[in-house]
Amino acid sequence: MIFNAFERFFHWLNEHYGRVLDFSLRHRPTVIILALLSLVLSGFFFTQLDKDFIPQEDKGRFFSMAMAPMGSTPEYTDRMMRQMEAIVGQTEEVEGYFTAVALPFSGPGNGAQGFMFVRMKEDRERSTNDIVNAPTGLANRFMGEVEGALAFPVLPKAVDVSWGQPYQLIITNPNLESLYGFSQELSNRLRSEGFLSNVRSSFEISKPELRISINRDRAGALGVSVESISRTLQVLFGGEDVSEIKRDGKQYEVIAQLTRENRLTPSDLERIFVRNDLGELVQLSNVISTSVGAGPNAIERFGRQRSATIEGTPVGMTLGSAVERTETILREMLPPGFGYDWQGEARQLRESSASIYFFLLLAIIVVYMVLAAQFESLVHPFTVMLALPLAFLGAFGLLYLLSWVDHYGEMMYMWVNFAPDPPKMAHILHALIPRIPAMNINIFSQVGLVLLVGLVTKNSILLVEFANQQMAKGSNPKEAMKRAGQIRLRPILMTSLATIAGILPIAIGFGEAAEGRRPLGVVAVGGLVTSTILTLVVIPVIYTFFAELQIKMGLDPTKTSHQGPVAGGEE
Repeated sequence: MIFNAFERFFHWLNEHYGRVLDFSLRHRPTVIILALLSLVLSGFFFTQLDKDFIPQEDKGRFFSMAMAPMGSTPEYTDRMMRQMEAIVGQTEEVEGYFTAVALPFSGPGNGAQGFMFVRMKEDRERSTNDIVNAPTGLANRFMGEVEGALAFPVLPKAVDVSWGQPYQLIITNPNLESLYGFSQELSNRLRSEGFLSNVRSSFEISKPELRISINRDRAGALGVSVESISRTLQVLFGGEDVSEIKRDGKQYEVIAQLTRENRLTPSDLERIFVRNDLGELVQLSNVISTSVGAGPNAIERFGRQRSATIEGTPVGMTLGSAVERTETILREMLPPGFGYDWQGEARQLRESSASIYFFLLLAIIVVYMVLAAQFESLVHPFTVMLALPLAFLGAFGLLYLLSWVDHYGEMMYMWVNFAPDPPKMAHILHALIPRIPAMNINIFSQVGLVLLVGLVTKNSILLVEFANQQMAKGSNPKEAMKRAGQIRLRPILMTSLATIAGILPIAIGFGEAAEGRRPLGVVAVGGLVTSTILTLVVIPVIYTFFAELQIKMGLDPTKTSHQGPVAGGEE
């Protein structure tokens, strides 16, 4: 019974498709115009989609940083970290956390930096993104309650690429004062624009300095050499490795230096003495003068130029949109003599976008060359590959549609969970409209475009090859394509539906790390749907147009019909 129902359905579908195909072949200019309009619509969808590098995934963990003022002691930063621990400890979904101050990643640790690694419970109702970025989430609590430091969480991506914030803008200029002034001005502008949070510049002239000047006349009168003063300050405050000892099979370094509590404040210098040339002790404060000031925390370089890095986290938009908006601001603000570049994920976004489109073009060229070798023709492969632009309509269109679904789903979530008294309708809409993140142009959706190059041409191959065989038997191009369309309709639909069914679980997002894989599946499913539908109408029109043109030019459009590629079962 089921078999007979399917047979009746395919028979009905074949009859209606025959009428549509006959209409298309009689109105070829109209079909070509509609195909061109579909390309224009694909371009519109593409331009409206946000750009991102790697989507976030709920990995059940996240990383947080605390940036205390420059010159802060580890004890001060530790107090800030304890405030963060208290906030995280009040979150019931947190299973455990680990904090550390002044971790030595690539050298001595910075006492003004603290780090927190948080692990979430597996059995929880809220996602990590909701726990961190909700209006009452950890990100806002860190910002409002940790007053003595800049504290912010960093959610992991599908592929961990860096420790810092995703947005990293590098400003270059040889003059330190000019560089500092513009970096602060730009940081303030970015904060006021509101599309970035946790904005900070890595270059600040705020590091406390104790500047020591040697009174050479008084030192000479007291018989104290400049070398003795410098050597005393170096050893007692900077430390010096004087020896090594071995004990119980272990080796220890012997460092000559004042204890930490005796070298924390400028007044500690008053307790230091140096010897003069007679061996007498002279108080160090008699031969030096001190002043307190501020200096650069570090002098960074990028491309052999002095630089400042402005970091932040995009809010309410993707990284690519934040980069584009920043470049608009820079075209307005960047003074002469300054340059800029991108680092971190922002740089990788730019490089990956250029690379993926190069690979897409390379894939198209390779597929065309393979088809040209099989068909022994330059025209038929071109006809076959016209199915690829038709797939872009579904790929970009479905991404665009689902991005709006995610937008409204996020609005409903906020309405239900954070409005003071949401109505019953809000709960109904929240249950009906899902949140579907990462519906944008990212590295996974770009890989889906490359995947489409190999998937969407199979339907065109079935049509073109069978039409060539019919023309070799004496049929004209239109009659050959009509018969090819009606006979090849069933294998085209069967192979396309089977492929879509196989990719559909990825597009829906089942299993772990679904957020990262979902864009790839959405692009593939959307592209296959529109390419299958449009291929059945557009490819016959293009094929008949080129076949008739070849006949008028005295060429044989069926030169290799008996040797063409086989891409499906015979009727």
